[in-house]
Amino acid sequence: MSTNEERREAAKRKLEERLERERQEARRRKIIIASVSTVVVVAIVATAATLITKKILDDREAARWTACAYEDAPSKFDQVPKTVPDGVPADQKAQMQAYYDSIRANADKQRTSPKPGDKQLKEGTEALVFQTNQGTIPITLDRASAPCNAGAVISLAQNGYYNNTPCHRMTNAETLKVLQCGDPTGTGVGGPGWSSPDEPPVGFKPAGQADPMSGGSAPVIYPKGTVAIANSNNPQSGQSNTGSAQFFLVMQDSQLAPNYSVVGKVDPEGLTVLDKIGKNGLNPGPTGDPNDGTPKQPVEITTATVGGGNQD
Repeated sequence: MSTNEERREAAKRKLEERLERERQEARRRKIIIASVSTVVVVAIVATAATLITKKILDDREAARWTACAYEDAPSKFDQVPKTVPDGVPADQKAQMQAYYDSIRANADKQRTSPKPGDKQLKEGTEALVFQTNQGTIPITLDRASAPCNAGAVISLAQNGYYNNTPCHRMTNAETLKVLQCGDPTGTGVGGPGWSSPDEPPVGFKPAGQADPMSGGSAPVIYPKGTVAIANSNNPQSGQSNTGSAQFFLVMQDSQLAPNYSVVGKVDPEGLTVLDKIGKNGLNPGPTGDPNDGTPKQPVEITTATVGGGNQD
């Protein structure tokens, strides 16, 4: 039979064994909890890092784009008078009536083009090449200068809007020498069915005194080769954001109000073509102004091609 001493020793050993098992079990639980905690922390850190990185990249991408509001713009041909209004001098009525008739006669040449995307890149350049019957006019479009209008020109060119269209107006005044293009009707009245927002130029040198007709803004010098969007804005009546497809190419340094969105510059090869067109002279328009009319040697854009830009 076991003595009391032996029974006490046996009970003691069992207690120590049970306590050891409990300690080992406690250590295993700590290890498991620590391991799980580490995995959770790593997962949280990884998720947070991913979200932070995505936010940074998204912010950078968003910073490259700007919102653009292109508004529906109905045809202006309905606004052309059918007869010469009262008050026009008698010796000018016949010429004015012929002008109105010629505009309406070209109404069937109107074209439309899809609205550009409502977000446009505001950095980088894009190459645009006009093949004309007078020679090649390459242009470098600058998105940063007027992203909404540069994007509009790119969209119009890509949709074939400028193909087989005339440059319908040329001005050869002392302070204004430009060639205007971009209206398939050749009248200056046509448009693609929408208008683009104003993006006034910055950094041009001032020239002369403020002109009340330009909303009190002093004219600035648009350097030779500037490509800008034509518009029919009227600061006095509050009419704005009327640019769209029509643009003008500055043939010599010219003075205009700082109201025209500048979308790029004519490359040197194109300036040579503009010089030739300017030397050919012009036919006076309906007002009889010898410095404002149509190119004496017609200028037609046969194709407009976009490509080779730098969006970095």
